[in-house]
Formats: sequence, structure tokens, C-alpha cells
Amino acid sequence: MTDWLDIKSDFSIYEQNPNLAFFDSASTTLIPKVSVKATANFLDNIVVSTRRGAHKFAVKGSSIVEDTRKSLATLLESEPSSLSFQKSIPSAIASLMFGYDWKHKKKEKVIISQNEENSVFVSTLRAAEILGLEVTIIPIDSDGSFSLESLEQSIDDKTGIVAIGHILPGIGTMNPIPEVADIVHEHDAILLTDATRSMGLTQEFPVTLGCDILLFSANIGLMAPPGLAIQWISTTTEDNHIPGILGGSSVSDVTNTTYETAFQPDKFESGYINVPAIAGLGSSIEYLTDLHTKGLSHHIADLSRYMKKRLMEIANLTLYGNPSDTNTIFGFNLGNPSEVGCHDIALFLDESNIAVRSGLVCAHPLIQSLTEDGLIQVSIHAYNSISDIDRLADTLITISKQLL
Repeated sequence: MTDWLDIKSDFSIYEQNPNLAFFDSASTTLIPKVSVKATANFLDNIVVSTRRGAHKFAVKGSSIVEDTRKSLATLLESEPSSLSFQKSIPSAIASLMFGYDWKHKKKEKVIISQNEENSVFVSTLRAAEILGLEVTIIPIDSDGSFSLESLEQSIDDKTGIVAIGHILPGIGTMNPIPEVADIVHEHDAILLTDATRSMGLTQEFPVTLGCDILLFSANIGLMAPPGLAIQWISTTTEDNHIPGILGGSSVSDVTNTTYETAFQPDKFESGYINVPAIAGLGSSIEYLTDLHTKGLSHHIADLSRYMKKRLMEIANLTLYGNPSDTNTIFGFNLGNPSEVGCHDIALFLDESNIAVRSGLVCAHPLIQSLTEDGLIQVSIHAYNSISDIDRLADTLITISKQLL
């Protein structure tokens, strides 16, 4: 089997670590040189992050933001006004929850899937706690997935927001979002979906799945600098929604006792936004778009199939979930995790310059339902190769022979 892409030279980290096999892309992807250069150029030559100044630096900064927004909209086949730049997924959720008109809509309940990542799970739970809302957690099956029947039994006309992610951390399972959306919309509720682990990597773009609000980190699938999240919101949801967190460019007129929100998408971008990362994101989008023309989808598919094959060949390896040939995330343990922990395995792999994630991977309810002691998460992206996977599998076999 051969690789479709050979792009390691596009990433500076490989110059210092030529033998690196990086399998932690579901947490933070490597950043291509062009994106690092764009971020550095902004910091060196523009600096200004405000978008309402009249001087040339403010104008340049504003142009970078809007040009990146348009590029992202083109990539996602969406409208630029539907996309806003956020500080983080938890802050975006807090703004949504506090701004939702629970009283007027006669809603008093939120639903969260047990397989959500902590950024969604805990932030939604905390906002519901402050607002005095009823919370229902949809339980998951032994493979980490949940049934649509459980959702149908839990939702009712008092439900305002349902939080169910697209691709799960730790095990890479894909939730049936289109079917979920149909159920949620039957009860006039909003579907909030974390698309962090699918954006830029799947054949279909999550904006077509039927969600009302999508959130995703820019530094996962899109390979942008860290510290930036993005929100996409449907036109029917955005029209009458006033965010719960306002300030800066999100308001257009303020008196001692009143304020007016800015137009979409500015009303969702409170305070200073991370323009250096946005500058890098613009270059990352161009880079990712070029990779798609060179066969990125085929490359990822080949890596996924080969990773599954090699992992399933290893004795004493427990593979969690129900991985398909399209998974970009795999979760497993080697031997009895109570005897040789996942962190120990990760450290042994690190000695061979193989980087993986270990532990509860910021998805405690999900992972603890599968294995109390955590797991090893390996995740792939464009810069991975067949030889990387062989090194991982061969090293795991060696560890297994020596320790188990």
C-alpha cells in the first residue's frame, strides 16, 4: 500500500523531529508552515485586532477577518454571515444558553448525550444549573453509541436545546445527526452539534446535517493555530437570537440603560477575537483545499482502513467502540489496563517518538463507561503515512511481548 500524500516537509516540526509519528490530531493538529507564517506576519506587521479603527492597521486586520470568513464559507458551502469566531466552545455554549429565551418559548429542559466531550457536556450542564433547567442525559450503549429510541423517549415539548456531537472523542464513532435533527425539530427544539472531529476530514460537511448550531475548534481538522473556535448558526435560529454574552463589536449602540446588538455575524463576536489565529486559519483553509484536490479523502480513507487492520492484528489489544473503515480516531488498551495503564503505554510509545493521547481524553462520562482507567487514543490526519502506522503497530507488538 502506498500513500496518496507525502507532505511532512510542509510542517516545521518534522525538521526537528524527522522520525516523529504524530497520532494526537484529534486533540491538536500540527500546523503547516504557511499558517505559521501568516500568523507571524500579522503579529509582525499588523498587530491590531480591533475591527472599528480607521487607521490602516485596523483596516488590514478587519480585512483579514472577513477574507478568512469568506474562505471558510466557501469551504463549507455556507454563507459568511452564518459563521462567527469564538474564544472557545464552552464560552460559545454559555452565550447560547444564557441568551436563549427560555421563558418566552416555554422551554425548561436540556438534553445532553453521555458521549459528549467535556467542553460541551460540562459547559451545558453548568449553564443549566445556573438557569435552573431540567437536565436529561441520554445513556449510551456498550460500544459508546446511543440509540435514537432513547432520544425519542427523553425529548418533549419542554425541551429547548439538545447537545449531540458528530464524531466522538476516544473511539471515533459517528452519531446519526440527520436522524437526530428530525426528532429534535419535531419538538421545536435546537440541535447543538460539536463537529470538531469531523470538520475538514469527512466527505460531507457538517453544515448539511440538519443541525441548528455547529461548533468546532479551528486547530483540529482545519489545522489552524490553537485558541480559536468557530460557530455556524442556521438562518432560522440566528434571526431572533440575542447572545447571552455581549460587548465590544457585538453591540452597535449603547446608552446608560440600553444597548442594541450588531448585525449578524458581529453580534456573536464579543470582545477581542483571536485575529492572529484567524490569519493562520485563512492560510490553513487554502492549504487544506489544495490537499483535497490532491486526493486527501482517498489518503485518509486508506490510512483509516490500514490502521483498523493493523490494530486488529495485535494480540492482547482491546479496540473500543465499533470502528469502521472510515474512522480517523481509534481507542484501545493493551492487556489489562489495571496492570499496565494507558499512560504507561503512551510513555513507552513516546520513547520511540510516537505521540498518542492517553487517559479519559476530556470525555469522562463516555470513556469511563467503556473502561474505568482510560484508554489510548490514536488519531490520524493528512501528514500521517502508512509507515507511521506500521511503526505504531510494530512498537505495540514489542511492548506487548515484553510486558504482557
